[in-house]
Amino acid sequence: MRISRNSLKRVARAGGGWKFSATALLVGLLLTPSLFAQKGGGGKSGGGSSEDSQDDDTSVPVCPQIVGQHPLLEKLTMQLHLSCQQEVRILPLMHDEEAVAKPVLAYAAFSPEERQAMVQQLELAARMKVPPFLLPEQQTKNDAEAANEAGKAPKKVGKKKTQQVSADAFASEEALSGALDTYSALTVAQKKDMILQVKQAARRDGSAALTPEQAAKIDADIAYLRQ
Repeated sequence: MRISRNSLKRVARAGGGWKFSATALLVGLLLTPSLFAQKGGGGKSGGGSSEDSQDDDTSVPVCPQIVGQHPLLEKLTMQLHLSCQQEVRILPLMHDEEAVAKPVLAYAAFSPEERQAMVQQLELAARMKVPPFLLPEQQTKNDAEAANEAGKAPKKVGKKKTQQVSADAFASEEALSGALDTYSALTVAQKKDMILQVKQAARRDGSAALTPEQAAKIDADIAYLRQ
């Protein structure tokens, strides 16, 4: 059987096409693992970035374990869009404020308006301890909110927040004065002014009776604070 030149050319062309296809397939197989490696590496990198961003994400909802523990913290979370991590760090500051606010709300010598005014001062002082845990834009917002709160009349304390009034006038005065003196969020001037208010309230007409010794001590403290 004779094979024509045209037939040979067709076979050659077909063989060349086969060799080209085989070469392309081989190259594709060799490149595939590297592409998968790049994709996997990118995914890992992306995962790391996502994890890092979650740590600094300020849009994370309120931490479930913190909900209800402190109303001021929940208020700050809503205003400043705090992350869960920020809430955890700020919560101890709120407990420090609460440790002073409770004896204020239980102080019988104060009128309701005086209690409200002092609680507002304590909350504003607590706000000033928060900035180290905030992002720059949150600090700006916190300053604006603090200025706004300072310009408002003190809000009426709700029934749930009102503490049982202490029956021991001298003990409650000393406890409140001591709590104010040790509260680190207050300046020296603020402490002096607020403790003076507490002691003057204890000595005003209509306040609970004191022993002569208790009255003398409070009077001496008032004289010292007025200097």
